[in-house]
Amino acid sequence: MRFILGVFLSAILYTFSFAETTTTELLDEAQNSIKAAFESGCPTLAPYEYYKAETYYYIAREETSKLNTKAGNAAAMKAIEWALKAMAKRYGEE
Repeated sequence: MRFILGVFLSAILYTFSFAETTTTELLDEAQNSIKAAFESGCPTLAPYEYYKAETYYYIAREETSKLNTKAGNAAAMKAIEWALKAMAKRYGEE
């Protein structure tokens, strides 16, 4: 499982290593991170972190819909961060 988490984290870090990441790409990555956390059982095993990630994702979508891209990007990054924390807690790597 550590290998899967490592590959997932590497893919996300590779995605964000480019300076020209669009808001849509950030929202997609946040959604994919939350989906991966959901599929690994995080809502029951790490509920605080999982639902915090979900909340940040909803904030990111709302801010982006208001054309506030800076706040949307920041919230999307927080959603990804909390989804990764949920997966780390789920696999016992706090």
